[in-house]
Amino acid sequence: MIPPEFQAVVMAGGKGSRMTELTACKLKCLLPICNHPMIWYPLQMLERFGFRDAIIISQESARVELQNILDRYKFNIQCEVVGVPNDEDWGTADSLRHIHDKIKRDIIVVSCDLVTNIIPMKAVNIFRKYDASLVGVFFPSLSEVASTPGPKAKHRPERDLVGVDPATSRLVFLASASDFEDSVQFPRAMLKKHQRLSLYSRLVDSHLYILRKWVVDFLAHERTISTIKGELLPYVVKKQLSKRLNLMSDQTAISERAGEDESIVNSSCNKKDIFQFAQEDDETLRIRQMSVWNDHSNDVSPAFHGDSIRCYADLVPETTDNKDSSKKPFGIRANTLANYCAINQMVLREWKEITGGKDLPRISSTSVVKSTQVDEHCMIGDDTKVSEKTSLKACVIGSRCVIEEKVRLANCIVMDGVHIHSGSSLQGCVICDDADIGNNSDLKECLVGSGHQVRAGAKHSNEVLTDVDRLMEI
Repeated sequence: MIPPEFQAVVMAGGKGSRMTELTACKLKCLLPICNHPMIWYPLQMLERFGFRDAIIISQESARVELQNILDRYKFNIQCEVVGVPNDEDWGTADSLRHIHDKIKRDIIVVSCDLVTNIIPMKAVNIFRKYDASLVGVFFPSLSEVASTPGPKAKHRPERDLVGVDPATSRLVFLASASDFEDSVQFPRAMLKKHQRLSLYSRLVDSHLYILRKWVVDFLAHERTISTIKGELLPYVVKKQLSKRLNLMSDQTAISERAGEDESIVNSSCNKKDIFQFAQEDDETLRIRQMSVWNDHSNDVSPAFHGDSIRCYADLVPETTDNKDSSKKPFGIRANTLANYCAINQMVLREWKEITGGKDLPRISSTSVVKSTQVDEHCMIGDDTKVSEKTSLKACVIGSRCVIEEKVRLANCIVMDGVHIHSGSSLQGCVICDDADIGNNSDLKECLVGSGHQVRAGAKHSNEVLTDVDRLMEI
């Protein structure tokens, strides 16, 4: 069980700007993954990890629905839902700053869209061993690519460059690959400290971080930082190479130049540097000086090279050490339409690994399924009716759906309240809440928006079928 040295924070305030076709009428954290709301997955991971309380940051408009979900699934975690303004374009760092007064200890931050079959014990051990300022968890990129509904456009996924000292797991470089053209130049000070460097370009940032409380205190002070992954992490990682400012000398020089101008001296005192937040207590420093332990070799520098800011990476391996090679650790974020489709396929296969052995009823006891052509890779939600002579293959069907006779569905995600009329054929589609698919429709790799009506006999391929005004809400 995780000791009470950490608080858990779940980031669920995002609007899903990369998948607006799905989030036009439903907040991202509430999108269903195998008939469970997206936020259910990080919460059950924290529950398995031993947490008994967590703070959830969400859009103000979602607070009531989120609370209903928490009550429905009866988590053993006491969750406090904190709302952020719907009309503000806040980043993850802005949201974390919003709850600064609630942060009393070091924190574990996880995004609501992370689905993983691990609990981050290794990251916690790295955090403790090296007395880290922060630890980020990185997964190998997913080799499985799901077919994505909608127009086929060439999309270059965002890639990060992650530089890690392989001997110490020290995270020494973090930047977006798009920031560079042909070459990458590393600071000489970094290469002097870390003579061996592993540079990765195909790792996935899980948005699971362990942060020292002083990092959150600094974030509350430095209000120009808006995001954790894009701004805060690269800034703190880069600051490892900087020298601590001699604040007393700086203030004396300013005072002399200003002719003892009190207002300028006070202004200097109020402007805090990150190293003022990263100060270590005298006892910790004395113990480290007296110890013969060091985290590196081949030089006479002290432990951690004397750095008070220390960042680390937990690189999740592609395979486990056990004999069952099929049990591969993985983590994937449902932050794009392609990933959302892939996750729904993976969760059905990896359910017990993701949940620590929980059973998954494939067909709800309240649903009525008359068809004998429902394969083992399907899932059907509550109060759904499936007529006879209907074929379902590798589909996730939500609650309160009606699927009439002689319908053929393959590799589809069907959300709640959908009505699919007789004779229709759907392949590789995502059908959002309360959509209506007319008789004898033929849809291939299409996305049908919430409440949209597809006329009888319609034929569509690789299209987004939705009302324009719904998308305009974003």
